[in-house]
Amino acid sequence: MGGAAFPPTMTRTLSPLLFLVAALAAHAPASAQSDTHPLTVRVVDEHEGTPLPGATVVVDGVTPAVGASSAADGVARLEGVPGGSQTLVVSFVGYAPARVAVTVPTLDPVEVALEEDEEALGDVVVAATRTSRTIAQIPTRVETIAGEEIDEKISMEPSNITMLLNESPGIVVQQTSAVSGNASIRIQGLDGRYTQLLKDGFPLYGGFSGGLSLLQVPPLDLRQVEIVKGPASTLYGGGAIAGLVNLVSKTPGPEAAPAERSLLLNGTSAGGLDVGAFLADRVGRLGYTVLASANHQGAYDGDGDAFTNLPHSRRLTLAPRAFFYPSEQTAAWLGLTGTAEEREGGDLDVIADEAAGYSERSESVRLTSQARLDHALSERATLTLKQSTSYFDRRIDLPGYRFEGAQTATYSEASALVRLGAHDLVAGLDLRTDAFDQHGAEGPELDDAQGAAGVFVQDTWDVAEALALELGLRGEVHDRYGLFALPRASALVRVSPAVSVRATGGLGYKAPTVFLEPSEGRAFRGVLPLGDDVEAETSAGGTVDVNVQTVLFDRVTLSLNQAAYLTRLDDALVPVASANDDGLLRYRNADGAVLTRGLETNARFGLEDFKLFLGYVYLDATEAADGGRQPLALTPAHKTYTVLVWEQHGRGRIGLEAYYTGPQTLPDGDRTAGYWVTGIMGEWRVGPARLFLNLENLLDTQQTNYGPVVLGPRATPTFAEIWAPTDGFIANGGVKLDL
Repeated sequence: MGGAAFPPTMTRTLSPLLFLVAALAAHAPASAQSDTHPLTVRVVDEHEGTPLPGATVVVDGVTPAVGASSAADGVARLEGVPGGSQTLVVSFVGYAPARVAVTVPTLDPVEVALEEDEEALGDVVVAATRTSRTIAQIPTRVETIAGEEIDEKISMEPSNITMLLNESPGIVVQQTSAVSGNASIRIQGLDGRYTQLLKDGFPLYGGFSGGLSLLQVPPLDLRQVEIVKGPASTLYGGGAIAGLVNLVSKTPGPEAAPAERSLLLNGTSAGGLDVGAFLADRVGRLGYTVLASANHQGAYDGDGDAFTNLPHSRRLTLAPRAFFYPSEQTAAWLGLTGTAEEREGGDLDVIADEAAGYSERSESVRLTSQARLDHALSERATLTLKQSTSYFDRRIDLPGYRFEGAQTATYSEASALVRLGAHDLVAGLDLRTDAFDQHGAEGPELDDAQGAAGVFVQDTWDVAEALALELGLRGEVHDRYGLFALPRASALVRVSPAVSVRATGGLGYKAPTVFLEPSEGRAFRGVLPLGDDVEAETSAGGTVDVNVQTVLFDRVTLSLNQAAYLTRLDDALVPVASANDDGLLRYRNADGAVLTRGLETNARFGLEDFKLFLGYVYLDATEAADGGRQPLALTPAHKTYTVLVWEQHGRGRIGLEAYYTGPQTLPDGDRTAGYWVTGIMGEWRVGPARLFLNLENLLDTQQTNYGPVVLGPRATPTFAEIWAPTDGFIANGGVKLDL
């Protein structure tokens, strides 16, 4: 609801009263009001002092409403303003609204200086591109989810980031298991393994730990989410073929800023309970943040088949970070995140310990350490050092079968950012390792260890006021699959102040692993190690997009983004059933290429307190088959996004949403039906508390409406592919406290 991750817009207008009513009130007979006066207001840019024509000026809390719009000289003339102390609400496209106290009558014009709204104008600094440039300045197309959009998604799903990402156009969170609820992220129709998930620039969620990654990231500490669609391997190495998602955490505010203290309580109609807290503060040269989250989900059967639609789960997350500011030139932080989780899905009677039957139980522990140092060598050069170590231990129990093991992954990096005139140069080297140690010996052993070292350089060059280029190259050596050259080029053309064009092209690769969605779906039972004949997956891809930002009818703001993309994936790793039908699964490289191409349209309209988001994605994803081509499984050709939000800053919001997913092709060639998912969410502030209520999936759309998900006998069931929601209508509500 609200806030699918659309490209940054120019506007955040705020006006609590309708201008039309104000205009009518201004022409009302003088006898209708007593003690009223004219008032002149001049609206200017705070930094330049230039007039802002078309700004809206409204007297707050006056009935009938009084307001006016500024002329070409920035002057707005209001009539019938009641005498005494009044508050003016002034808003303008691309600027933060202002509230100004005045005493009426006054002979002198009131001058109001508005500050540019950084988020609305695209002045959001992006961390994923490493240059510390804003969205408006970088040639790479980056979409952000920030501020109110994250806050809104927390109200809808506070336990993890699946809702945050799934309602962003062009991104699909694909459920991979009907029992455990595991999920992966898909961009441009490609499997989750081709999207790199980062936390503060550290690539930590992959391999064995990737199956539960989206479900184990609480969003309460997120400042923004950065999404790059298309090739992004130059800076971050293998795995960013479809794109990357960088989760950026909150940091302590300036020394003089008040401490942040927030608490969240949430309950759901499906038996879920979430409690979360976030603390942040800075005192002198020291600062800290602490995230604590506890989540409980009862075994939930939404369709009455006595099998879980949501598994029983319990999870605890604790993430403290310490920040150090020894000088103006140096900043460092050290963090530790710990997550412990139990989840069990399957036959409800089994979970209740009342009978024998089928269930899948998973226990996991995730520990991650992160450290970063930034030091300004000079006014032009900054050195950055980063290191992380991640440990993930998981055990999966099925009737008569157990799979368990531990993964240890490390990432180390040294890089430098140098500013030379019109050039921002980034150069560095990194080293990553990934080792999996299987415990026990049930079935084939999947022990594995891999390592890769890379050297990268990127130049972001402001060629002219209307043109910026970004050229990058990475050389990476993988200890098993050899050397890879990964070039990437992007361009930004500013056609006019309202129109810009971006284009990106590049190469990518992915080191093969057996820890993929088909393996996760069968709890790794009977999965064979990779053969010596398996080669690395490679890709070539590109994106082009046009962004338009304008004002319609002097009142309606519009941000429109039209993108097109194409990716060719060679040697894709595909599962193959054993020839002798012994239930074993092996992987091999596909004979032909996977091709994905598509169009993505995002539009955002703003009128006073209302925002309307419209999105459409067309996707043509195919793979080679029998000398021809066939649709890629679970990739709908058409998806639409519609969200309407009414919001008054500091008071509350109401959002309506409707999403349509078109028919999909299943692995066996069958076609699914298209379906709608709708919802409504409301939030209102009462003192320090914000009360929220979310009604998700009002139409109760479930895959079991179209056919059973659980197949075969109850003791040893098989499961249909998941292509639609499995949990149906769920309501949740709670309170956020800002202390």
